[in-house]
Amino acid sequence: MPIAKNARILVVDDEPRIADILVLIFQRDGYQASAVYNGKDALASIALDPPSLVIADVVMPGLDGIELAKKIRRNYPDCRVLLFSGNADTQQMLQAAEQEGHAFEILAKPVPPPKMLAKVAAMLAARESSETRLA
Repeated sequence: MPIAKNARILVVDDEPRIADILVLIFQRDGYQASAVYNGKDALASIALDPPSLVIADVVMPGLDGIELAKKIRRNYPDCRVLLFSGNADTQQMLQAAEQEGHAFEILAKPVPPPKMLAKVAAMLAARESSETRLA
């Protein structure tokens, strides 16, 4: 059972099969998880009910994962963001974001489920810890 039992996770990937499989993995581990398949729908979903964590693919048509992550951090500072990608161009995109003052952690696709679950648990525990300190 995850540390943050009420944590909601939003998975964003333009490959529905990948997003849906991740949702199933998170749900089996006790999280509330859902998926959307592009950055625009992610922003709409977050505006309705901000999740604890957004896991987003970097390379997507329209609003890419890095731009999505910037918007989330600016508008929903309590929401954690984890990026993942299987595309070689990702490194250049991350470097450009770093030059603008944005540092993001990224996992390389394919991510083994145990590694993804461990990273998610750690990020949510850190989020929960920071919320406790602020209370």
